Amino acid sequence: MNYETPTKAMTVTSYGMFTTKGDYMVGRIVDAAVKMRAQDHDELTAWAFANRELSKLGFAKDFEEATDTDVREQVYGAIVTDQLVPFYI
Repeated sequence: MNYETPTKAMTVTSYGMFTTKGDYMVGRIVDAAVKMRAQDHDELTAWAFANRELSKLGFAKDFEEATDTDVREQVYGAIVTDQLVPFYI
């Protein structure tokens, strides 16, 4: 038996990864950090979380560029609105 499963179109924001799959994975990190920021009202903790998750993702095959400066800058920009939060932590 075949069952049709409804799918919806997905838009993937570009974060400077080499593949759409990489951008999708980074987007999941950004979404989680933005939710964390909204709940805790703490951008530093949200940025620290995202930075740590990017480091972990960077060890995975095909996602090594997750720790590139360009990717991290774009993620930082998506999470941090208060420029008092340091980029290098």
